[in-house]
Amino acid sequence: MWKKSLLALAASTLVLSACSSESTDSTATVESPSATEAAETAAETSAPEAYAVTQGITDDEIYIQGFGPITGPASWVGLGNRDGFSLAVDEINANGGIHGRQLRFDFADDEFEVSKAQGVVRKIIDQDKPFLVYSGTGSTVFLSVADQLREAKVPTFNGFSGSEAARQTPEVPNLYHGEAVSTLWVTPSFVEMINVNLKAKRVAIMNEDGEWGKTLCAGLVAELEALPEIEIVTQQTYGAADTDFTGQLIAVRDANPQVVVNCGLFPAAKILLRQANELGIEAVWLGDAGQANATVWAEAGAGAEDWLFNWYQPQYLTDTTGAMAEFRTKYLASYPDAPEGRPAHSDTFSYDAAYIIANALDAAGPDLTADKFLAAMSAVENVNPTAISPNVNCANERNECFIELSWNIVTDGTARAATADDYSRLAAKIA
Repeated sequence: MWKKSLLALAASTLVLSACSSESTDSTATVESPSATEAAETAAETSAPEAYAVTQGITDDEIYIQGFGPITGPASWVGLGNRDGFSLAVDEINANGGIHGRQLRFDFADDEFEVSKAQGVVRKIIDQDKPFLVYSGTGSTVFLSVADQLREAKVPTFNGFSGSEAARQTPEVPNLYHGEAVSTLWVTPSFVEMINVNLKAKRVAIMNEDGEWGKTLCAGLVAELEALPEIEIVTQQTYGAADTDFTGQLIAVRDANPQVVVNCGLFPAAKILLRQANELGIEAVWLGDAGQANATVWAEAGAGAEDWLFNWYQPQYLTDTTGAMAEFRTKYLASYPDAPEGRPAHSDTFSYDAAYIIANALDAAGPDLTADKFLAAMSAVENVNPTAISPNVNCANERNECFIELSWNIVTDGTARAATADDYSRLAAKIA
């Protein structure tokens, strides 16, 4: 049996095929022997007999097919999912693969268009026939293909969609959800921030018109409207590709909110915050993790000061020390031409996902089947697959491997973990 722990592989020093630089990521052990034994026992006893389709395996290879947008305005989503996952695959393969098999990872472009994605997924299912499908696309597109993937009974990992509409309770055995936490869990964190930490009474809502923005803000509005002490003073919608939000922001300014919640992604957030500052909007802004990108505070400047946003991982992307700094060094050695803002959370989510999947492949044993793999996935509980990963617990009826969130704040042009003192200061500012 493959003896080297997968987390040790994530931490090991290796020469990546894309460059000659060595990585120095140091991490702790992923799973204790008892956790591995539990996964192996589950693989033998828990999975429904012959539920899933086993394909894409040879004596030498396990084939994983990904998809997401690598062209068009949402290309950062697909490129990050492709590159982060590929980085992990390179590490795993350089250390011997899994039970003697190398991982093969390919990635198809869905252009972030529903019709295109449906065709891509149909080809993956009917012609490519991988062992596992990795979805590295956003919520609007993933929602349109989720049932296709469920019905195919091919093991599938949703790496980037946090849409609650794309989840089921209970979830089918062949579909697992990754680090993009469902809006089911994001919404309560916003309500707590607004009502408990900031003690705000007047709230403005801005949301992108894509699936993620719509779903998140719809749930938030419903919960806020149930609180008699809080008034939603205006709700404004914008397009994902918009670059001027003056009209919506003037409406927000005229409504005089204490807090503005933006549900969307970082390309819009960096413009919104800058324009809001230029228009004299003094409210505290809250953003979701889809906006967590260093280009936001770099380009919004003073407009991003005291901006609060959700985040998932124990470290932040721009950390200059610790595990995330080591990951960035390794990543940029492999992708020296990466644009500003990369690695993004699409890169780190997919990197973690690859190690979750590899852990389960290892636990499923050398006589690999799809059902053994899915049973091993169902036994993943309270582990950290990489040094930058939050706690992972896939052992639940929704097959959700991540539900934990934290808050970050931008001060003096830098993002850091938010504290109770930050909340008290901001609550006094808007009182």
